[in-house]
Amino acid sequence: MPFSSLFVPSLDSGYLEFFKALEKEFSSFSASKDGFLRRLTEYILINSGKRLRPALTFTASRFGRADGREVLEAATAVEMIHISTLVHDDLVDEAVMRRRKPTVGVQFGDGAGVLLGDYLYAEAFRRLAALGRPEILRVFADATLAMCDGEIGQYEGRYKFDILEKDYFSFLQRKTASLMAASAWAGGALAGLPPEQLKALETFGERIGVAFQVVDDILDLEGDEAETGKTLRTDLLHGKMTLPLIRYGRNLGSSERTAFHKSLTNPNGQVPEIIKKVLESGVMAECRADVASLLAEAERALESLPDHPSRKLLLDISRRLIDRKS
Repeated sequence: MPFSSLFVPSLDSGYLEFFKALEKEFSSFSASKDGFLRRLTEYILINSGKRLRPALTFTASRFGRADGREVLEAATAVEMIHISTLVHDDLVDEAVMRRRKPTVGVQFGDGAGVLLGDYLYAEAFRRLAALGRPEILRVFADATLAMCDGEIGQYEGRYKFDILEKDYFSFLQRKTASLMAASAWAGGALAGLPPEQLKALETFGERIGVAFQVVDDILDLEGDEAETGKTLRTDLLHGKMTLPLIRYGRNLGSSERTAFHKSLTNPNGQVPEIIKKVLESGVMAECRADVASLLAEAERALESLPDHPSRKLLLDISRRLIDRKS
């Protein structure tokens, strides 16, 4: 069972049953396919990942009265959307490892990765449409568009080393935070929560989504691949300016900044030296302070929600984000 370290160790029976049902859903979906498609879906869906976004949907749904089957369908769909983005992102980034095993592109070929990602997107939206809740379908469609928009923007911004922090955070809000915000919002909507509480859940998801990605960008430079379970240094190698790199360059003098940006144009062979300089500069502490600030904003957003065990769990998840290693 792929329980994440982001969850408290003593989950109640409701969570245990939810995670079991979620894994069963993925197993049944894969088992219903034949041949190559079955192999692909088994490889990418079963016992894989943190399941953070489905957990947000389920946790938010517990603030009210939601139909369990609808919550499971929405949670399954959101994880399929998320996995689709990972499959496609790995192709763009030429990553070789994800979740402690070869990426789909490496294992089965790039073409299979493109097609599998498309297939999972279609299945996710088929499930969402079957809920008969147009507002939930619309929220996830908007989130998916935002993710694609953010990824395209970041792709276009490769090797543009003078990117501003506000543009960087805009990429994160779209490519990562939008789906987390939608996940939390959808759970609350299925529970029948009022608009102000739905907005609180959406804000919480958006803030932890940005924080989650900043931590990912920190780990891309200082993490260990054996611990994270995925290919690292891909952003640096592909000219993507992340917060640590932006901050480091900003703190340099003009001539040093020019030399630093030149080294990022073709970093092969210089990666260890570049990372050493960034780590020794102290900017990682600045970036972690930004994560802490984002998480404080997320926690404040929950103040308008009822005093419920689910609120405590959301707070616990947000606080564990800052120290995660994978």
